[in-house]
Amino acid sequence: MVYLHRPSSRRRLTTALTASCAAALAVGAAIVPSGAASAATAPVQAGLFGAQDPTYDGVFRQSLALLAYSAAGTTPPPSAVTWLLDQQCADGGFQAFRASTASACQKSDPATYSGEDTNSTGIAEAALRAIGRTAAADTALAWVLAAQRSDGGFPYFVGGDSDANSTAVVLLGTNTAGRTPDSVQNGGVSAAHFLESLLIGCEGAATGDDGGFAFQSYGGPLVDSDAAAVQATLALSGVGLPVTAGTVATDVPRATCPSSTGPALTPAQLGAGHLARLIDAFDAVPQFDFATGSRVPHSVSAGDTAWAVLSLAAVGVGRAQLDTALAAVRAQPLKAASVHATGTASTSAAKATDQPGLLALAALATSAAGGGTSAVKAYVARIGATIRVAPAPASPTPPASASPSASATSDNAAPLAQSGPTPLTPALGTVGGLLVLLGIGAVAATRRRGAHA
Repeated sequence: MVYLHRPSSRRRLTTALTASCAAALAVGAAIVPSGAASAATAPVQAGLFGAQDPTYDGVFRQSLALLAYSAAGTTPPPSAVTWLLDQQCADGGFQAFRASTASACQKSDPATYSGEDTNSTGIAEAALRAIGRTAAADTALAWVLAAQRSDGGFPYFVGGDSDANSTAVVLLGTNTAGRTPDSVQNGGVSAAHFLESLLIGCEGAATGDDGGFAFQSYGGPLVDSDAAAVQATLALSGVGLPVTAGTVATDVPRATCPSSTGPALTPAQLGAGHLARLIDAFDAVPQFDFATGSRVPHSVSAGDTAWAVLSLAAVGVGRAQLDTALAAVRAQPLKAASVHATGTASTSAAKATDQPGLLALAALATSAAGGGTSAVKAYVARIGATIRVAPAPASPTPPASASPSASATSDNAAPLAQSGPTPLTPALGTVGGLLVLLGIGAVAATRRRGAHA
């Protein structure tokens, strides 16, 4: 079916958020000193998957990668497990990334969008439990459950407002721990109740939005977000990660509108039906165009499409749409490098360009859809090829020359440019966090459709 759009309100929201992003970018440009070191040039941390800057998704993508290893039935590299364990804070939570694990974690702060967060902690808890690190998973679970708000939902940072994606990611962790979404409560109000409050009902049927989820409620009509729907549906299914392949029916559930007269459907079934209809319309979960406030025809959001496959598999409906979405994910290059028949990627390009988070989602989706162990292991092989290794020891420094001329040259040499953290590092981190959260806000408030891990 063709989905209708109401772009005018989204354009107004997008304009405001874009202006805020532009202002933040201007501030960031003004405070970056010439020659300042970037996060991407931080010392190599052995065991981390991916060559990309891990500042905002290190723990999230590492956790997804370890979940992919679990789905493949393959033992992950010990250094990869150690990397994630080392990232865990003393109180059990996780930040998106700690450049130095020798330093204490930052306290979760919704005002500066920094410190420990529920998304990193929730997905890490699921990954640690899946690979058998139960003690570390339990302490992560205790930390994240303490962040639940009185409305039943979870915020990105402790003390902030609840949102659909943060709540869903936490539930992916509790599902993996064997807890139902209804049992995750604060004062008798459950996380399932919060997500259900963002479920769009018959009021959205005219535009095909019924069964979708909003990122947050802004006081007016709910605006569906594909990024919220793909994770909220999976979370409400009660199925943990990795999703085990099972029977998937051809049904595409939908409530009868304007009043439901058919059999009662669960929120997860309604969400899955919405995703199936979305895939029918676009052959995938499409990307979103902020300029027009609408989905982009003939485009694919690889991450959201993989989450949709996981949702349909977990709920057990939409077989044809699941297969279509999985084919769309497989057709994406995901920064592909050649993989040999042995299942190993040996090119240096693989380490430099493959994105382990997206590869992991593709592996998890393939496994959940029953796509075959060899295909899952091929994705895992590509993930493994991105792992960082410790740099080789530096060559011994030759002894300094005793000649007066050599000493004079050494004494008068210009000092090396400063590298690593500087007095501006906290400010830069704050600006970066603001940009990321503004982007998340833009997705949430204006996309009718995103970790990073």
